[in-house]
Amino acid sequence: MTVSTFAVDTAGVRAFVPYGDLLAALATVSTVLARRSRPPWNTVLISGDDDGTLTLTGASPDATVTVRLPGAARTPGRFGVDGWALTRLCKALAHGDRRRDTARLPVALDGADPAAPTISLGDYTIPLAGLPAQDHPGDCEPAPTIASVDRAALRTAVDRVLPALGRDATAPILTGVHLSLAPGRLTLAATDRYRLAVDSLPAVGGDPAAPQTMVLPGRILAACAPTWTEPRVTIGRRRAAPRGDLDRVTLTCGQSTVSLVETAGVFPPWHKLLTFPTRYSAVIDRATLHAHVSRVLAILAAHPAVRGSIGVMTVTLTPGGMRVAPQIPDHTERVHAPTLPAVTSGVEETIRWAVNAAYLRDALASLPGNTVLFCGQQDVNRGVQLTSPDGEPADIAPYRHIVMTIRQD
Repeated sequence: MTVSTFAVDTAGVRAFVPYGDLLAALATVSTVLARRSRPPWNTVLISGDDDGTLTLTGASPDATVTVRLPGAARTPGRFGVDGWALTRLCKALAHGDRRRDTARLPVALDGADPAAPTISLGDYTIPLAGLPAQDHPGDCEPAPTIASVDRAALRTAVDRVLPALGRDATAPILTGVHLSLAPGRLTLAATDRYRLAVDSLPAVGGDPAAPQTMVLPGRILAACAPTWTEPRVTIGRRRAAPRGDLDRVTLTCGQSTVSLVETAGVFPPWHKLLTFPTRYSAVIDRATLHAHVSRVLAILAAHPAVRGSIGVMTVTLTPGGMRVAPQIPDHTERVHAPTLPAVTSGVEETIRWAVNAAYLRDALASLPGNTVLFCGQQDVNRGVQLTSPDGEPADIAPYRHIVMTIRQD
């Protein structure tokens, strides 16, 4: 590919960005764009400051994401453009070339005419339809800091609680991740009423006199987490002024900032479920159990007698181990499954629970470590809890995943 040199105008925003940096920035801001929406929710706002910083911002009613590229802007100004169209076109301009060959090539963004901005790479210059910049909510700035956390630890915690995230849009509070900030510790929780996942990680900050709690939109938080690249994430919070903006939490990592509107409502009192009255327990190899649960799911999906979207499996503890088996309608007593080696406690006779097999598989996939601690209550119609006795810091509460059982009587 031929690299061209562009003359710099003095009118309007004009910028030169390495191709790899632009593509990464577009991927970050696009996490909040609604592809089929009208402006401004499909718009990427591109602005240049006097200090040479080029800023890309995407927004939705629930979140705003800003990425700053220092030294890329040649002139100040701003324009709007369809974010998905710009991303597709950016990729098309380098079609057929290897990523490592194009990563540092300069891309020219020219918004001298905000109604018809252009993008140029190599010998190609392609026009785009501009969108109204004045309708866009604008860049997001970090809110006053309340804590900072290790980026890898936060990403791990987000990934661990996501399986329990609700997906029912009619109950938006259950589609959020609950964050609790105490001195030295950040705790994340998610629940869809049928399962609960809780994980904690070390944090710098937190007011001992006023612990903070907030609920953030889980889907957007999950989409933004992979875009963080720096070692630490700074968490900020800005409470809404009377008749002003909504309560917001910002997460800043490197040059990117995401501003999330806090989800309104009362989150379920998940702390009460963590006082788990264990009567029966078993320690078992995680990989072995995960493999057998996945096999049970495959059997349930293949068996013609199983109907509906929920595949039910039984978990049985005996003094000698654990069995997981598919529950086949009208044939439950005829199903045989192997007993897996496990160290049981409190089990003097056969104890059986029925659970959603997919929920149990997701819980096992989220657990750290090589072993699983399975805990059940005296009442088998109550939930079961899975934790990992290894692989967690001693001063932080272990990851816990509770799955509600299916009543059998």
